[in-house]
Parts: sequence; structure tokens; C-alpha cells
Amino acid sequence: MKIILAVFGKAGSPFVADEIARYSKRLRGHVDFQVVEMKEAKHDDSNRNLAEEAKEFEKRFPKNEYKWIILAEEGKLLNTMQFSAWLAPRLSSNCVFLIGSAYGIDASVKKRADLLLSLSPFTFTHDHARVVLAEQVYRCLMVIAGHPYHHV
Repeated sequence: MKIILAVFGKAGSPFVADEIARYSKRLRGHVDFQVVEMKEAKHDDSNRNLAEEAKEFEKRFPKNEYKWIILAEEGKLLNTMQFSAWLAPRLSSNCVFLIGSAYGIDASVKKRADLLLSLSPFTFTHDHARVVLAEQVYRCLMVIAGHPYHHV
């Protein structure tokens, strides 16, 4: 079982890279965790960009091999305990979490998602979303394991 954090583009600051490295190290003690940075499309046509990025995502993470958890502003808002409960039965599968590019995520990918997830009603930068998501995945795994990291 793998958990992949798939993103379009590179981390924009050393802080983000350091935080992701910190949670990656913690997660690797529990699951095969990887961050996969994919090339962001840079055409003048945003629809073309979204279609190209969708094709790249689908090629790298085939739907028959991964559960798709797609971050989207219209996604479901879950608290940590709800997210842990959703994630627990899926941990026997490979899971990929996708943070889209500046253009968003193509509707074709969203339609096929196992879960459209919203981190918050607020809008975050892509960098902040990476850090928040990595921490929440770690926190959920600790909840599932009964570890005291999440104080309930």
C-alpha cells in the first residue's frame, strides 16, 4: 500500500520543502509515502492545460491501481475523525491525493474521484495545501493506530 501526494509544480519555498520532508519522514514509518511533483502545463489556453494535466495524472496513477482523493474547493469538508474513518478501510489500497495546478483540476478527473476533499472553506496557496494535507494524513494515520498524537 502506498500513499502518494501528487502535485503539479514544485514547492515554492524552503519552508514548504522542509515541512513536507518532516511529515514524509514520519509517514514513512507507517506507510510507503511519496511526493510526486508533475510538470504544470503552461499553454495560453487553460482548458488545454487542464486536459493535458488530467492525461498526465491518469497515466501516472491509473484508476484501477489507486484510490483518487482529489482536493477541490467544492469537495467534502471532513473533520479529522471523519477523515480517519473514511481513510481506514482504504489503507489496503494505493491512495493518491491530488493537488491541482493554478488552473485547477479537469472535471473528468473530479468525476472519477473516490473522494472530492476540501481542506477548508478558506482558499490556501498550493504550498500551504501541501503542508496541511501531509500533516492531516499523518494525523489520521495516528488516529487509526491509536497513537496519542491527536488528542481526543
